[in-house]
Amino acid sequence: MSQFRYPGGDARTICIGATGTGKTTCAAWLLSAQRFDKRPWIIVDFKREALFDMIGIPPIQQISLSSRPPKKPGLYLVCPRPDQDDALEDWLWRVWERENTGLFVDEASLMPDKDAFRAILQQGRSKRIPTISCTQRPVDVKRALFSEASYFCVYRMQDKRDYKVVEGFLPADLSAPLPRYHWHWYDVARNRLMHMGPVPSPRDVADGLRERIPHVTTWHPFAWTGEPTGRPAMKRSA
Repeated sequence: MSQFRYPGGDARTICIGATGTGKTTCAAWLLSAQRFDKRPWIIVDFKREALFDMIGIPPIQQISLSSRPPKKPGLYLVCPRPDQDDALEDWLWRVWERENTGLFVDEASLMPDKDAFRAILQQGRSKRIPTISCTQRPVDVKRALFSEASYFCVYRMQDKRDYKVVEGFLPADLSAPLPRYHWHWYDVARNRLMHMGPVPSPRDVADGLRERIPHVTTWHPFAWTGEPTGRPAMKRSA
């Protein structure tokens, strides 16, 4: 079997799948392998994802769209409202200008239909802005999300039109049923498609992320208090 490799610090990764398939947990698991001690990573959370509550604030640091993008390494969270497209667009341009900042987008179809996110995707490598983006509906997002991707993580989708969009970028028919929580992984540079087994549970992914975030200084009701377990290895299917 071809060797799996995590996305690097200049990669653009897209995680695709219907609600309940496990795509957000997988995306967060991929996020847990990033270097929070080398650059800030910012989660753009439109849906108030429960997994981030499991990690806690702190060690995640919450910021607002009126804030300057952080320079200090760590994991940050911004929660835009549906009526804040203009503010989010301005903030994304500030990220583009700041550079050396990772972005985790919980639902890419809710990003502003403007130019800043497209510029980040197209120039992310030179500006050192890696991205991990999730979406339920490939038909609802800009083509650049796929054309600029370094890696594809594909779970079960609901609509044949979504399969058609994704299959335009992957060398395979993805419509065959997958076991629950299994997924396809496509490494664009190596032109390798892999069938992957379930990633760790949301709780284990949250614990693994918490262990990686630097500078935990205060207690929070959601903070984990057990002994470190390390990030579990992912199981692969045969």
